[in-house]
Amino acid sequence: MTAISVIIPLLNKGPYIKRAIDSILTQEYQNFEIIVVEGGSNDDGPDIVRSITDSRITLINQPGKGVSEARNFGVETSKGSLLAFLDADDEWLPRHLITLIKLMEKFPEAGAYTTAYKICTKNGKLRWPRYRSIPPPPWEGLLPNYFSSAARGEYPIWTSAVGIPKKIFEEMRGFPIDAWWGEDADLWGKIALKYPIAFS
Repeated sequence: MTAISVIIPLLNKGPYIKRAIDSILTQEYQNFEIIVVEGGSNDDGPDIVRSITDSRITLINQPGKGVSEARNFGVETSKGSLLAFLDADDEWLPRHLITLIKLMEKFPEAGAYTTAYKICTKNGKLRWPRYRSIPPPPWEGLLPNYFSSAARGEYPIWTSAVGIPKKIFEEMRGFPIDAWWGEDADLWGKIALKYPIAFS
């Protein structure tokens, strides 16, 4: 079975981190490790992580380096062949990881595997992104044109919804560390220039 490494950057997300980790621990697919990269929080987030008794969780420290370096550092210590990323204030539905695995089995030529996601608005309501150039649900397959989708609508890839083979991530040299915004979109674009993107 494919082992998945889940990377979570943590910085002052104490109110949310347990919910995020619980959404991993309740996945239908259970062959994973969780690497939480603590960036120098001044709240109780790290203590909450330490209080969760599951041997698959590792907490490592890398204060003051930023989210890209935190994710890259987490990948450096990871053991899985597929990387999944989850922001500390996001959460997954129970079939997220199994969906990524099935996409990888169905489309081994892809450079990234991603699922649809929902956005929580300021008033607490959930909405679907405004996708473009993607067939309507329940479609699943290789995106017809990633760049058309990204340019004409909201991004078809979201950091907390994507899985990337570790060898592809390393080929792309990870998230750029010199960008203060859009570092994730930069990586998706580099992958899409060379590989198809699988979407569910």
